[in-house]
Amino acid sequence: MKKYSKLLTVLIFLLSLGTLEAQTNSETRRLNNFNAVKVSTSIKAELVQGDENKIEINVTGIELDKIVTEVSDRTLEVKLGRGNFRNHSVNVVITYKDIQGIEATTSASVVAKNQIEAAEAYLFAATNGYIEADVISDVLHLEAATNSRIVVEGEVDELNIKAYTNAEIDGKKLDANDVDVVANTAATVHFNTGGSIVGSAATAAKIYYGGRPSSMEVKTSTGGSVQKR
Repeated sequence: MKKYSKLLTVLIFLLSLGTLEAQTNSETRRLNNFNAVKVSTSIKAELVQGDENKIEINVTGIELDKIVTEVSDRTLEVKLGRGNFRNHSVNVVITYKDIQGIEATTSASVVAKNQIEAAEAYLFAATNGYIEADVISDVLHLEAATNSRIVVEGEVDELNIKAYTNAEIDGKKLDANDVDVVANTAATVHFNTGGSIVGSAATAAKIYYGGRPSSMEVKTSTGGSVQKR
């Protein structure tokens, strides 16, 4: 009887551990001023414009103190601290006063819920990162690498694009006056323009454009291509 009692106690303990791991916890942190965000390590983030800078964190299967939120050089970095983490999820809502730049790396996802307006803005995604944004800007820099994806819409005067290694920049709803584009190694790029297009497409990269560009000077090599959508 004692043997079965001990076994039952062990089973209850193990079940309680599983319950703890599945618990969802949340926390809100106030932040210093920032105008750019950098999210990594599989964290899913939403950006919302507001009258204060803060981050709301919701986690499952991981402790809240393992979520690092640091502001340095006006850039907010959100990432996991040191450790080995499995079977967890981290979702954050970042409220900002002003934003000009977004970075998503190592399977992180960042979705901007409000239109971004800036004289100069940038979106950078790498290593399976994902970004979704609507941008109004004089100058917009887009860079995607290593299986990452950027979905962007809006209107810009000058558009600078770099895409590498199976990355995709989906700008089917993005209108630009002038475009400077570099695409390599099976990357795919979409945009619209009525101005000039300059750049290059190499190593099976594909550039698709909409609209009627006034001029085009794009070098292609090793299976790279540029074509009207």
